Amino acid sequence: MTLTEARDFLRAELLTVAAAAVPGFEGIVAHDVGPVDPGVMSDGSGPDTVCSITVENGNPSVVDPAGQVAAAVAALAARGWQTNVAPVENGHHRATARYNGFQVTIHGWDDDWRLTLSGETPSIPE
Repeated sequence: MTLTEARDFLRAELLTVAAAAVPGFEGIVAHDVGPVDPGVMSDGSGPDTVCSITVENGNPSVVDPAGQVAAAVAALAARGWQTNVAPVENGHHRATARYNGFQVTIHGWDDDWRLTLSGETPSIPE
C-alpha cells in the first residue's frame, strides 16, 4: 500500500465511523497532516513517513460522550478493527483501535458535544 492509499483509507474510515457514531450528522476533517517523518523530532533518522488525520462530529443539542464513543467502537469493530475501551477518567471517555498498523484514538468529554477521532497510518517508506 502506498502512503497516498493509506491516507485515503484512514480518512475514509474516520469519516465513516464518525457518521455512524452521530446519526444524522457528517464528520468534518479538522486536521490532516501528512506525510511527516515521525523520527524527525527525536534523531532525524529514517525515511519512513506517516499521515495523521483528525475528524470531529457531534450534535450540538446532545451531549452523550459515552454513547458516541460506544457507537464509534462498535462501528470500528464491525469493520474489522481491534478495539479497546479505556476507563472513564475525569469525564474523558476514550477508546483505541488498531487495524493492519493503522491506529485510531476516540475521545469524548462529559461537558462537550463533540466526538473526536484521531488516526495515524502505519509508517511507510518513501
